[in-house]
Parts: sequence; C-alpha cells; structure tokens
Amino acid sequence: MTWRAVLLGLFGAVEIAILQIVTKIYPQTVVLHYQSVLTLFAGSLFLLFTLCVVNALLRRWRPAWRFTPQELALIYGISTVAASIAGQDEAQFLWPMMAYPFRAAQNDSMGAFRHYIPTWLVPHDPKIIEPYYSGNGSFWEPERLRAWAIPLGCWLTWLFALGATMWAWNVILRRRWVEHDKLAFPCVQLPLELCRNGGFGGLAGGKLFWVGFFLSALLESLSVIHNRFPNVPAVVLDWQATELLEGLPSPWKALAPMYLTWSTVHLGISYLIPLDILFSGWFFFIARKLLEVFGYAQGWRELGWDAKGFPYTRAQSAGSWTVLFFLLIWAERKHLAQVMDAAFSWGKKSHTDDANEPGSYAVAGRTLVLGTLFLYWWSVQSGMSPLIAAAFYGFFWVLNVTMTRVYALVGPSFLELYYLDPQKMLTTLFGTLYQEPGSLVAFSQMYWINRDHRGQLMGHQLEAFKIAQAVGLPLRKMGIWVLIAFAVGAITCLVAYLHWAYKVGEDQFASGGWREAGSGTAIGRIREWTYQPKGPDWLEISFMGVGGVFTWILAKLSYHAAGFPLHPIGYALAVCFAMEYNWPAFLMVWLLKGLFLRYGGLALYQRFIPAALGLTLGGIVVPVFWSFVSWIFGWYT
Repeated sequence: MTWRAVLLGLFGAVEIAILQIVTKIYPQTVVLHYQSVLTLFAGSLFLLFTLCVVNALLRRWRPAWRFTPQELALIYGISTVAASIAGQDEAQFLWPMMAYPFRAAQNDSMGAFRHYIPTWLVPHDPKIIEPYYSGNGSFWEPERLRAWAIPLGCWLTWLFALGATMWAWNVILRRRWVEHDKLAFPCVQLPLELCRNGGFGGLAGGKLFWVGFFLSALLESLSVIHNRFPNVPAVVLDWQATELLEGLPSPWKALAPMYLTWSTVHLGISYLIPLDILFSGWFFFIARKLLEVFGYAQGWRELGWDAKGFPYTRAQSAGSWTVLFFLLIWAERKHLAQVMDAAFSWGKKSHTDDANEPGSYAVAGRTLVLGTLFLYWWSVQSGMSPLIAAAFYGFFWVLNVTMTRVYALVGPSFLELYYLDPQKMLTTLFGTLYQEPGSLVAFSQMYWINRDHRGQLMGHQLEAFKIAQAVGLPLRKMGIWVLIAFAVGAITCLVAYLHWAYKVGEDQFASGGWREAGSGTAIGRIREWTYQPKGPDWLEISFMGVGGVFTWILAKLSYHAAGFPLHPIGYALAVCFAMEYNWPAFLMVWLLKGLFLRYGGLALYQRFIPAALGLTLGGIVVPVFWSFVSWIFGWYT
C-alpha cells in the first residue's frame, strides 16, 4: 500500500460522489455519466478500468511505476464504499426528504406538522428553503452556511454511526460468509480479477474476455448512436411491456406493469449466479404474477405498481426476509455469543482468533451495540416513540444484514427492495391508532434511508474486504480505510448536494431530488396515519406468516433434500421487487448455463466465465465513455 493509492482512492471517492449527483441533475450532458443503482457502480469500475489501461501501458514503458494488485484493491475499495453512501437511493435522498415539508407549496399539507421536526435536522426558515428549490444562488453564502451547519453536522454524526455499525456487522460475519461458506460474490468477480491480476489477465483477459467486452461495447455503442442518429440500427436490450399488457383483456391485464431487460450487464453477472437461485428467481416471479392475475380475476386485487390486495406481496416479502435473517443469526449464534463475550468481558482474554480480521471482535462487538443504541437514542430525540424506534432499527438490521448475505451469494446486477420499507411493514403490524403525531412524523421522514436499498452499503464494505483478502492486502488496513471512505462519501454527498441544489434548484433537476426520494409519499403517510388511524392489519399479518413459513420450508428442503431445485432466496427476491428487472436475464442464463453443465460439464461452464466478465465490463464502462464523447461534441445539449 502506498500513499499514491490512498490519494487516488480518496480523489476517486470525492469525484465519483459528486458526479453521481450531477448525473441525476444533467443526465445527458454530464462529463462522465455515473449511475449508482446497479450493484457495480459505474464510477468505481470505470476508475479501476482506467488504471488497468494505465498499467498495460506502463508494463512496456515504465514497469516499476505499475500499480500493484494491493494498490488497485485499495483504490477500488475506497471508491466503491464512498460511492455506495453517495448513491441516489442513500444520502442523495436525505435533503430532499427533510427540506420538502418546509417549502411553501406544502403549507397546506404540512403546516400542522412542521413543528414536530427539530431545527437541528433541517432549517425551517423559508428564506433558506425556497432558494433550495428555485436555484440561481449559492450555498456558500454566510447566512445559508450558518443555517445548514447544525443539520449538516448532526446528520453526518448519524451517518458516521451508521457506517461504523455496518462495519461492525461485517467484521463479525466476514469469516463465516467468505471463508467458511465460500459465498460466490458474483458481482464482485470482475473487479476482483482486475485487481488480483494487476490489470487485464487471468479470467479478466484472453480471447473470450475480449470477445465478450467488444460484443458488449458494440451493442452499447449502437444503442447510444441510435439515440442520436435514429437511422442507425440498434439491438434492443430492454423493453417496456406495460403498455402492451395493459391492453390485454381482463384478467390478463393484471400482468402489467412489466419491464423486460437483458442488457449485457444483467447477462454477464447472472452467468455467475448459482443455478438453483437463477431458476427459483424467475420461477417464483412468474408464479407471483399469475397469482396477481388470479387475485384480480376474483376481485381481490387492484391494478398497477404496488397494487393492494391478493397475494399481498409486500406482506409475504416481510415475512420471508425476516425468517431468512433469523436463520442466518441462528447459524451464527455461537460465534455471536463469543464476540459479545470478547466485547464485554472486561479484563478477560478472548480465545477468538481475529488477528486477520478488518477489526478486532471486541471492538466490533462494542461498536455494534453502542452504535445501534446511539442510532436508537438519536431517533427518540428526533421525535420517535421508544417502541417505534426500537421496531424501526430492528427491522432495519433484519433487511440490511440479510441483504448483505444475498449480495454476497447472489449479487444480481440490480438488487432493489422497494416492497420492504419499515414504515409500511411496522404500521401494518402495530397500526397507528395510539401513536403520537410527532412520532409518526419522525418515523415517516426516515423513509429516505430505506426506500429502495439499492446502495448496498454493507455489501460494498464486505466487497472491499473480499478483494483485499484475495490480493493479500492486510484486512486491518482495509478496515480502517473502509471507515474513512464511508465518511468521505457521506461528507462529499451532503455538501455537494446542497451546492447543486442552490446553484440549479432542485425543482430543475432532470431526475432525482424530491420526486424520486419519496418525499410526497412520506407526507401522504403522515396525513393518513394521523387523520385516518388504523389498528393492525390482520389479513396482511397472516400473509407475513405465509411468506415466513414458506421460506422456512424452502430452506429446510434445499438444505436436506439433495437436488431440490427451489431456493428460499429465489422466493425472497421474487416477492421484494428485486426480480422486476432481473427475471428475463435469470431465465435466459439459466437455460444457457443448464445446457453447458448438462452437455459440457463444469469445464465448459468455467471456460466461458471470461466472456461473462467481458460482457459485464463493456456494459458498464462503454456507456461512460460515450457520455464523455457526447459531452465533448454537445450531442445532447
């Protein structure tokens, strides 16, 4: 590890965090278009790809200057952890959620509730808030800096505590998941191979790799050029089938909405996903859609995205993911007990070996407990009732720990949990009849951190540890830099977002901002919960039980019955929104991979892994290259 690697990693972290924001503001004219919704962030992978190209040049001209595998791993680890917290579904949603209730347009909707939101979370002054939406100003004016200083400091403290607590979970669980269970980490294989070989080599090199890369580059390039010059033909890589399905006769129009995608990134990463999960994912998704058709035919269901009624997908999802979490914790119960014993048995020597971990188990155990208690205390101080705060963070860790396991085992190109937000699930369980308005306001306003979960905050920390171990970078050093990277990403995102909001005006953002953050949804929930309070929804609670029991049965069968084709994680993905954009690729790759394994065995499957990695690389870096070309020539201005 050298200081050039540290400096490049920190520079990349800041640059990527900023450009992820600007990509949402000017999606077609930003110098480098960095998406932050896929499990592989474009900015981090493009930076790694660029360094690999530099290494290829240095190999011939200045071999001593080449970046080592350890340096590449550190640079990538710092940049991807920072990019995760600065992603569009994470810290980018914080200010849009908190500022929205105080804009003049929300006087009627939120006038009666504003006083429940503390001034240390967001400024209340219209002179500060209105320019945030109109733009043509500067965040750096002294009055605005003073107004935002306390909210900025308070939220950064909360984010630092969140990042440290996630780090603690990963330190505790890493050895079991990485070394004992040997999880596949499908979406990590590409950056891992690039780092391990110090550039293009091994599985990330050779004829098949470059065939996959240039095929992907061709398809992505034709798509970009076709958008600019429609006469140039392009291969369709996705299709919005919703309009067609909505025109079908009843009850089949209940199949809508449906989005089909088979992009090179989806196909490349899916090739590395275990076969039983590929099958289970698309199978349970189709089964779910057919149940939705049946529910609509019986008059038990509405139409549209997130429609209410049978088969109560959100409820099934909550039950399924909760059972998965408890199965994971049960498997780790002895190890967790040892960690807590090491953390809180003062003066007693620990017998757990943690010398090669990103942090000591004692520190991780204390951080986990104290960090969670701090987050809980924070939310109570912001207005949540003690019961709601405890339930909120309980379900929050259920989702994030389980999601990190899924990220490591499955890691599809697109992992979204839209159907799993604590606000919906906990009000279903407990109702809102006896909750104070201030508690409901604070609870609803936290929707920004769990709307979609696409940032995979814990997953990218674990990814950094996985790659560091593969290249021989000491995990203790990577553990420290992961914490620093998380802090750098959080600071950059919150400050840069305020800069661009006052400069451009959030109302003028091309995408993102309050429209995508769910700000209107949060306000609507506050009003509904307060003015139309309800008790527990026992019907949906029963379907939570259905989802949980079914997941437990699948887990037992997949563990004890050799060759059982259905995996509980496939079901969990199908009912949480994660399969909406993945199922066509899962189906196509399941067919291809099944044929390879059946007629060519493991050797044939492994032979084409480089092609899958090439497809993935081309699908991510080539669109970034074309955004630079478009910026130079002003194609989209």
